[in-house]
Amino acid sequence: MKKINVIALLLFFVALVAVFTLKTPQTRAIQTSVMNVLSPFIRMGAHAQNQVHEVVSNPVDAARLQQENESLRREMNRLMIFEQKYHMTLEENNKFRSMLGYRQQSAFKLTAAHVLRRSASNWWTTVIIDKGSLDGIGTDSPVITESGLVGKTGKVAAHTSEVILLTDEECRVAARIEGTQAKGILSGERGGFETRPDLRLRFLDRTLKLEPGANIYSSGDGGVFPAGLALGKVKAFEFKDISGEAVVDPAVNFGLIEDVFVVHMDSLVQP
Repeated sequence: MKKINVIALLLFFVALVAVFTLKTPQTRAIQTSVMNVLSPFIRMGAHAQNQVHEVVSNPVDAARLQQENESLRREMNRLMIFEQKYHMTLEENNKFRSMLGYRQQSAFKLTAAHVLRRSASNWWTTVIIDKGSLDGIGTDSPVITESGLVGKTGKVAAHTSEVILLTDEECRVAARIEGTQAKGILSGERGGFETRPDLRLRFLDRTLKLEPGANIYSSGDGGVFPAGLALGKVKAFEFKDISGEAVVDPAVNFGLIEDVFVVHMDSLVQP
């Protein structure tokens, strides 16, 4: 470097030091001007320093954030499971409250039972319940829910019983059509494993004026089923060779039954 350039550089630094150390009004004005010029460079330097610090500290922060995220995910899953259990418990509690209310209001002596098993091969014909002879259950006892007639008991063991469903063609019920004097015999019909079979109300008068939606109830005739149990609603009326026949949509959803009541035969009061 040339000697004159070195001298000029030294004079510049001396002047700069003087400007930032002297306290005269003139130097303060110069200091302000210089600071205005240098301010953008100072801010850029501070920003670059912060970026460098962030890059250096990111691995630690990322690990911490990952741990927090995993902890929050586990907590969320736990709360979701808790919420599901809460809703299941609430639903079950409401169901039992409803069953208890129905039992208390019923004119019959009832034993509550739970469906233990049903086979795919006889889905629409029978179920097994967890009550038997030691619980006072006998053969041919009506089985009901709040919605209506489910069927009747078949084979009975000490602690379990078979229930023959109303959708089985072997379960026949004397029935009447609401709002008319018409009576017939209601029974199921053999169906496939996946298709819910309709009920059939047979031996009706061919001249009967029957509209869809009419309610069907047990008539009490025959001595097995008490009168007034809901059986279903009329879907259609068909003309057969010598009689009429109604297609009936069941009152009970047989595909979803879980809990039932067995009516004690000694409590039945026939009209």
